[in-house]
Amino acid sequence: MNVDSLLRQAKKKINSLDSELILLNVLGENDRSFFAVHGDQVLSSEQLKKFEEMVEKREKGVPLAYILGIKEFYGRDFRVSTEVLVPRPESETIIDFAKELSAEKIIDVGTGSGCLGISLKLETPGADVLATDISEDALKIARENAKNFGADIEFLESNLLENVDGEFDLIVANLPYVSRDWEWTSGIEFEPELALFAEDNGLFLIKELIKQAKGQTKHLILESDTSQQKDIVEFAEKNGFKFIKKDNFVTVFKGK
Repeated sequence: MNVDSLLRQAKKKINSLDSELILLNVLGENDRSFFAVHGDQVLSSEQLKKFEEMVEKREKGVPLAYILGIKEFYGRDFRVSTEVLVPRPESETIIDFAKELSAEKIIDVGTGSGCLGISLKLETPGADVLATDISEDALKIARENAKNFGADIEFLESNLLENVDGEFDLIVANLPYVSRDWEWTSGIEFEPELALFAEDNGLFLIKELIKQAKGQTKHLILESDTSQQKDIVEFAEKNGFKFIKKDNFVTVFKGK
């Protein structure tokens, strides 16, 4: 079966762009203009099987990032797997805010795929960056991404700051902040629960980090749901931090 026929069939089942991106992945191509001149190309039986399996996964709701094994973040393609959260565009605001602070010593807590810590190192090459996660499986993915990008950062297995020594200019964190009681959790069932859910209406880990970070950093940048920001600001200000600003899902604090 040729490229044109496959795409016509797949687009009846899943999003048109997803169909094209999956087929490009199977064929080892990266430019959608390929389809304009290679519509008659016939896939091998192995390629056809792989394409059909990937389309079936997407039809079942598996995130495209997991199917392709990559997700773009801050202009770079990061390797991802079901061991890590899929990087999201809203997290890029963390990088934008962090760059404004010109921090020299940075820690990314709960690094997952490493997208925050690695991006910070690549965007601010002079900074020393440490990335931590409680999951060794996640750290394997993060280390692989750092190697692929040539990002010279350190990694450490740690529950928040428990195994971390010293003080920092900046702590950034996109920790689990989803509550199991929320109604909209039905679109994230394929992502790792460890990276998603937290007790106390999703605030448990964020509050723990704030308490641990007290007196240990000049600035703190946190991602959360917008509905949680008021409670986070109040808690942080009771624990030695001063609210600076927020934008969508990201809140910035200064250590007092």
